[in-house]
Amino acid sequence: TFNDIDSKKIDSLIRVQKINSRTLLLNFGYDAITAIETDQGIVIVDAGISTELTTKYKKLIENVFHKDDFIYVINTHGHHDHIGGNTVFSQAKVVGHDNCSIDVSERWTDPFKSMISLSNIIEDYERQLQHSTRNTAEWYDIFTQKIRYMSAYSDIKNRVPARLPDITFSDSMTLELGDTIFEMIYFGKSHSNSDIVIYIPELKLIFIGDLFSKFGRPSFNLSTIDEIRLMQAIVWIQKRINRIEKVIEGHGQILSIDDLIQFNNNILSRYSVQNLN
Repeated sequence: TFNDIDSKKIDSLIRVQKINSRTLLLNFGYDAITAIETDQGIVIVDAGISTELTTKYKKLIENVFHKDDFIYVINTHGHHDHIGGNTVFSQAKVVGHDNCSIDVSERWTDPFKSMISLSNIIEDYERQLQHSTRNTAEWYDIFTQKIRYMSAYSDIKNRVPARLPDITFSDSMTLELGDTIFEMIYFGKSHSNSDIVIYIPELKLIFIGDLFSKFGRPSFNLSTIDEIRLMQAIVWIQKRINRIEKVIEGHGQILSIDDLIQFNNNILSRYSVQNLN
């Protein structure tokens, strides 16, 4: 649990961005979740690294939307910094790929080992803080990272269970929620075992998790992926690309359509175009 000083500092550093009239992006450093308001309830994309931070995000979302009818949480993949806050949305169903359980288990197979690893990371960030000028951009970056890992450590220490998806799929899935449709496809084993892409046509948004960053730089080794699955996903994205305006990355970056095009081109330049047919 954070002390009062840190808690107030955290509150002041949580950024709330209104992407459009129905979409909020909240981030604390590299921790990020997105909330989409539909006429059937609120959908969350990714849940952050911990219950304590995500509880703060949840209250902010409720204050903006003036409601708390959370119906789904969609995990872009099963890494702990994207599913750690799943339990906060207790009334919502969690959606993710079949392989999320593989990625989650890596964190929980040996909690003691995970605590040691996190403790070392926290200590390293504390050392960096001691050598950084307080309240500079560098200091805030280090501080938010330290807090993220402290909150993850707290969840493991307190035996907060990792909540796996209630609804899973292997290839693709569509959620139709009245005025909003969520189209999802499995990207194949790449950044994780469970990466999915989420497209919302009504809002012209696509969520790409941790698949790539600015300028379309892939966050995985192209030589070790499932080529067939990869190309199927690229075709799926290409068919929708003219109807996408914003790309939301898994740690709070809002990327452009040009970044998405560059990512696709990076893939297409490596593999045979004939695989697109």
